[in-house]
Amino acid sequence: MKKRTILLFVYSLLLLWIIHSFLRVKNANEVVFSIGAGIHEIRFLKELVNEFEVKNPDTKVRLNILPAPTDQQHHYYLTTLGSKTVDIDVMRIDTIWIAEFASARWLEPLDSFISSEQRASFIPIIERNNIFRNKLYAIPWNANIGMLYYRKDLLDKYNLNPPETWEELVDTCTKICANEPVFGYLWQGKQYEGLVCNFLECIGSNNGGIISNNGRLIVNSVQNKIALDLMHDFIWKYRISPPNTHSELMEESSRHLFQQSKGLFLRNWTYVWDLCQEDPALKGKIGVSPLPKFSHGNSTAVYGGWHLAINAYSRNKKQAWQLVDFLTSPEVQKELAMNLSWAPTRYALYNDPELIQKLPFLPIVEMVLENVLLRPNLPYYQWISDVLQKYVNEVLSDQMGSDEALKTIHKELEGMRNEFAAD
Repeated sequence: MKKRTILLFVYSLLLLWIIHSFLRVKNANEVVFSIGAGIHEIRFLKELVNEFEVKNPDTKVRLNILPAPTDQQHHYYLTTLGSKTVDIDVMRIDTIWIAEFASARWLEPLDSFISSEQRASFIPIIERNNIFRNKLYAIPWNANIGMLYYRKDLLDKYNLNPPETWEELVDTCTKICANEPVFGYLWQGKQYEGLVCNFLECIGSNNGGIISNNGRLIVNSVQNKIALDLMHDFIWKYRISPPNTHSELMEESSRHLFQQSKGLFLRNWTYVWDLCQEDPALKGKIGVSPLPKFSHGNSTAVYGGWHLAINAYSRNKKQAWQLVDFLTSPEVQKELAMNLSWAPTRYALYNDPELIQKLPFLPIVEMVLENVLLRPNLPYYQWISDVLQKYVNEVLSDQMGSDEALKTIHKELEGMRNEFAAD
């Protein structure tokens, strides 16, 4: 009898917990912050949330933690924002979602919350990427660009410098990999968004592109063909990249190989620096430089930053802005840079001596940001990306030639543009 009573009590508590979880009414002063990130980032973010609540005792912040993969986050927002949820207030969103979400009227315009002086303190991305139909919809939270990481110890051993051109990269890889058990060049070649970034950087370094500034399709060009052939040849001709680059390599899989001392060069984002410095096997052995270029081109890097936005259906927009303002403040931006290797989005912090000592790649980021590559700021960018991913990956997997791939991409993007223009 006693055992049954205990079980009944336990089940009653469990039922109450389920009811509370599913029927919980959001507190009037509660701000829900939706974010997908790594464990290390979430852990530090909780510290920042505690700091915010101490400074704003009337507001409580609840984290809505999403899976780290961006495609899963994107799907989540399509579902929840599409249903006009009021249960999210602040969101960390990818730079490529801003136009899409703003077009759907899911984001709150922020022009009335921020002064012109405040706007001017951010990197130019805020005016180039975060505006849709003349309204500001997001605030840059951390700047991210593609960079070239390299094994400084191995280059020193062979008395070689970091490559400035792709030709130099191939030559350096060929020389060192003949004597060392490492892959030459690790990058992101799997069929996903990271591949698009690598493709844009490579064609950009050969003066190529997808859509011109006046909206003309320029994807089927000689410059792009040369660059795409080079990406294919990294795997199949020069064999300086792993044979599974086109099927397996993403940000984390390529980083893991590099941190296992299996790579000479790695193309990846700024977050990798801190992880390499924390690794006893690599500390002091890693250098960073801008990505290589073609001999007649310029080094280019894709902007891959994250931004903070407010749900258009939020009932706590004033408190939501307080949180956004706090998280993007110079003081918090510095904390994020010092603890997570995030490149700041406030201009002044690029002259902070303490930050430069901690993150020696900051001058590279500052230089690149002046002419950083932006993916097309269009509501249907996701569809553009799907086309690019598919056919570029088919070239990398040796299933299609570059000529056919670029012609097919041009044709499909042209049809897509006409379809969306008709709508």
